[in-house]
Amino acid sequence: MNEPSRIGLTPNTDAQLDELLADLNPEPGTEGVKLIKFDIYRLAVAIGLNHAEIPQALGEKSTSSLRVTELDPDGVLNLAVESSGLLPVDTSVYEFIERLAERGISEMYAAYQQTGQLALDRYFGEKA
Repeated sequence: MNEPSRIGLTPNTDAQLDELLADLNPEPGTEGVKLIKFDIYRLAVAIGLNHAEIPQALGEKSTSSLRVTELDPDGVLNLAVESSGLLPVDTSVYEFIERLAERGISEMYAAYQQTGQLALDRYFGEKA
């Protein structure tokens, strides 16, 4: 299956990600913004995989702004998705990664709106 060279999010979730970035890194224009954006995107994919559910396909996707080669240079996200057993037949791995990130970022943003911080203890805390 052909994989895209760029991936993105819906306009609403892209705006949510930008808002999270602005609060996490108040110094715009630095290389750190891009690195934090990639880390949040990767964390969102992990959150989506942790749900062990197939997220719905993206409706209106904004311009695909993330280069796959920069976001997943070692193919770790690709391997995680392929190993998850969640990838629907005839679905590109990176298209599925977009769907997972969309869901994870929306979840992070909702928690952030309620508490004013990322719920890192929820994502990295011990499971009962």
